[in-house]
Amino acid sequence: MAIWVTGDVHGGIDIAKLSGRRWPEGRGLTRDDLLIVCGDFGMPWSGSNEERWWLAWLEGRPWTTLFVDGNHECFPYLAELPVSERWGGEVQVYPEYPHIVHLMRGQVYELGDGGGRDPVRVFAMGGAASHDREYRTEGWDWFAEEMPGPDELAAAEARLDAAGWDVDLVVSHCCSARMLPSALAAAGVSDARRHPDALNAWFDALEDRLAYGLWCFGHYHADARLDGRHRLLYRDIVRVA
Repeated sequence: MAIWVTGDVHGGIDIAKLSGRRWPEGRGLTRDDLLIVCGDFGMPWSGSNEERWWLAWLEGRPWTTLFVDGNHECFPYLAELPVSERWGGEVQVYPEYPHIVHLMRGQVYELGDGGGRDPVRVFAMGGAASHDREYRTEGWDWFAEEMPGPDELAAAEARLDAAGWDVDLVVSHCCSARMLPSALAAAGVSDARRHPDALNAWFDALEDRLAYGLWCFGHYHADARLDGRHRLLYRDIVRVA
């Protein structure tokens, strides 16, 4: 089993990075190998033929695709997906596309057996705030559910309590407040309005409590190794296990 991680897909907009031409390593993977998308998966949204085509295309890839939700998701659709248990945590699986799996907020997973090695313990936490909220329409391309609520954060902390606050990998869409300046700098963003929000602050508290090896996130549309433990991803696809 191998675990790879990449950044936002945005439906069909950025999914071509997963083609065999752009990512030849993907051709040799199997269903036991996992590709995790760091939020803004973005499908389905309107149920268009184009979206269904891309979902079927992704289902046809040789690996299994996992994703945490970002801010640009159709949350009413996600809410309707059936919930089941896999890898020790709750997941949602697309009924028509059984190899596309939503890693739900605040869950801790034990992914695979690592080909004889210990399973990889992953903390997944989706959600983020849209910085372009003023240009979006509530109920169509913006949903209040983009940000985790207090109950979701409390449930996540309870699961981390059960895990002893010790994981191998954190996968999220946005980052902690302390990493935000570096992420924005990597993305070339100097907008003074981009102050830390409530989720950035919550992640900052996790930085002080959680033992982890690597934290991967997307959202900022750039690729950068910010330090030894934080990886900002957009188009890059990196193997982490």
